[in-house]
Amino acid sequence: MGEILERYIEQMSTTIETMRRRMIAYYDGIFFISKKVGKAVERAKEVAEPAAADAKDFVNLAISDIEPLDSIETEQKNNLVEMYLGISVMLIGFGGGQLSGVFALQSILQYFFDNYVIGLILTSIPFFVYFNVRRNISLDDNERRSMLFSYTMLFGILSGYIFGARVLSMAPSTLFVPPLLFALLFDNGIIPLPLTSINRQSFFIAFASISVFLTTLLSSIVLGYFSFAVSLFNIVHATGIFVHFQIIMQYVKDKSFLVGESQIVYLGTTIATQLLFTLIFGSNNLVKDAPENSPK
Repeated sequence: MGEILERYIEQMSTTIETMRRRMIAYYDGIFFISKKVGKAVERAKEVAEPAAADAKDFVNLAISDIEPLDSIETEQKNNLVEMYLGISVMLIGFGGGQLSGVFALQSILQYFFDNYVIGLILTSIPFFVYFNVRRNISLDDNERRSMLFSYTMLFGILSGYIFGARVLSMAPSTLFVPPLLFALLFDNGIIPLPLTSINRQSFFIAFASISVFLTTLLSSIVLGYFSFAVSLFNIVHATGIFVHFQIIMQYVKDKSFLVGESQIVYLGTTIATQLLFTLIFGSNNLVKDAPENSPK
């Protein structure tokens, strides 16, 4: 009996010692990984801080440019006008896609696809488009425009299906107006106005005032009521055009301007902002109207 008890105690001591060593090894491993992660974070911080400072200086330099738009060379002006007109056409496709996703194609998408699959496709589309434009050097202007229009419309269809009737409260059919209006005002050969001869900040103040008023008016006609959320979104949209244009002009001066990437940044930012506003302010007016129109 004593021998059995002695072996039992010896086995327990061995087990406890083994567990103690394993716990020490685990702690050492955790501390080792923590040190590695800490060093990686410090290195990333060392790289990110100068990059963030350079980006901030670049944006500040771009926004501070107040030269009149008349000072831009004719060829560059034509390229920029063409770019913003192309963006306007793509936003028409996006808005039409959202309306199709809410109404015409809803039952088809619901029958063939699961929401998780559609969410995965929505997530992958921006990355696919960006890397395709970035790496596929053989794309000409027509192929790039066709690809951007197609995938923007596809994104609109799927996002319209996912968000449902809530997206209608943001009046997606008026998204194309600000870039179209900017292109028309910028190219004074189309609309001969003296706005391009004044300093750039005054031009954009005038453009933003006209754009916000016109888009809000059209949105009110489309929705049937005035929407503060839509008006706020139009203000953000017009401000985004100012920032986008100023940064692009800085890239033009640095001779590193790329039309495809500039369009992708504009479209991605505008679409993301619209979906964010839809999440925060969107409302399903079809559901609200249903009890009133339903038979009693």
